[in-house]
Amino acid sequence: MLEKLRSFADIGRTQGITTSASIAIVGALTSTMPVAWYHIVYLTILSIIAHMVLNTYIALGDVELDAHTYVPSRNPVISGLLSRKEAMGFFYGGTLIALLMIALLFFSIDSSFVLLCFLCSIPAFGSLIWYGWKGKKVLLSYDFSFSISYSFFVLFGVFAVGGMPTIYTWIFIGVVIFAATAFAQWENGLKDVDADRSVGVKSFAVVTKVRNNKRLRITHPYFLYGCALKIGFLLCSFLGYWYSQNIYYLLFFLLYGIPSQVYIMYRFLVKEKPQDHRRTILLDVTFAAILGYSTIFGYTGILPIVLLIIYLIGGYLIGSLVQSNCEFKFGRFSFSPK
Repeated sequence: MLEKLRSFADIGRTQGITTSASIAIVGALTSTMPVAWYHIVYLTILSIIAHMVLNTYIALGDVELDAHTYVPSRNPVISGLLSRKEAMGFFYGGTLIALLMIALLFFSIDSSFVLLCFLCSIPAFGSLIWYGWKGKKVLLSYDFSFSISYSFFVLFGVFAVGGMPTIYTWIFIGVVIFAATAFAQWENGLKDVDADRSVGVKSFAVVTKVRNNKRLRITHPYFLYGCALKIGFLLCSFLGYWYSQNIYYLLFFLLYGIPSQVYIMYRFLVKEKPQDHRRTILLDVTFAAILGYSTIFGYTGILPIVLLIIYLIGGYLIGSLVQSNCEFKFGRFSFSPK
């Protein structure tokens, strides 16, 4: 029984739950309404369900792809620990529960805000269903489906507390588009490019002829594209200062924000193995999240940002501990071959 539960955690990629949940939570924090503890609990539970069922659906479409990667064990359908029928049952059941949870909002906020939540859930959920079904094999769709999904999840968080967006909401959506989603796909496209190519995925990494275990040149179109995404992220983060005019945030942006992102791109330039890329992705999740959360400093102050960082890292550690074969786990492949 425990092995079966951990298989559901593997296919649902529980290590990333608080990453997804924090997107909606920041949306709530940037809204025109105050956020209470029960809002955080609600958004966390909903994110657990939505994150796991969507990753389950995507993993079912990735059986052939994952078999070609350096860690096929991350997909328990390949190893036989889960059947397709069990995984699809989990997907259908979880989707129904998620819809019922949205309906529960009728008891806490005005019906117009519940309608807005339902409307936001359609592209947030639907874009990733598309991604798992056919989207990976359509140019642009691989790289930007998550950007669409997470942008609408930010707005879901705003409306779920009965609030309206503020300028900080739109700034954070810009951050999410460039950092939390588009660049995350840039990283994954680089790490799994040979496997993607073998099954017809149309990522930018594939179409620009990137190869596994080959260093990117500084003039390579794919590296330049990654730099453009990082510059977009930094520009959106800078808007947090432009709007707030807070000198402390400006110093943080200059002394931490820019150097941390330059370091990430440097690692992708000099590292070449998928395992090394995985380590860099772990660093980037942490570095980018700290900077991304900090864009709302002028609206919320420092405490919510510190709590968000603890929430993200703590949830990541717990989620990866629950999994049996977490691809992104501290210490995994720590003695990879040179």
